[in-house]
Amino acid sequence: MKQKLLLFSLFFVLCFESNAQQRTSLSDFDFLKGSWTMNTAKGRIVESWKMSKDSRMYGISFSISNAGDSTLLETIKIYESAGSIYYEPTGNGAGNDSTVSFKLVSAEDGIFVFENKNHDFPQRISYHFQSASNVLAWIEGTVNGKFRKIEFPYSREKLN
Repeated sequence: MKQKLLLFSLFFVLCFESNAQQRTSLSDFDFLKGSWTMNTAKGRIVESWKMSKDSRMYGISFSISNAGDSTLLETIKIYESAGSIYYEPTGNGAGNDSTVSFKLVSAEDGIFVFENKNHDFPQRISYHFQSASNVLAWIEGTVNGKFRKIEFPYSREKLN
């Protein structure tokens, strides 16, 4: 009897996990389409997103200094593979030019959390869709045994 209960419990958990992953699709990231801006003391940081014909979200992140100079920070793609959704940034320069994959581990109440526990920093990248004009993104994880979190409050860029 205990074996049957254990098997039933395991089956239930696996079905629930599978359904949770299936509930989130790339269309849930439509809110990112367009350009988002965050002002800083040195200028601003912009993230621009679009959905491609190959059913992937592509993003680009760059900074614009107060003097008007722009610098590419990273390119990003969000895609589905083997039933899971991944966030994959590729850095640009300054020793940060590798590509790292983060798997979607949570999608609730407009908050999407991607995780890669094996990455040095960050281990988590999150986006919180707060409204049609505001997104809060953050990166977090442990560095030298200490928790660290950096927030990026973005506003939708208005078209002129």
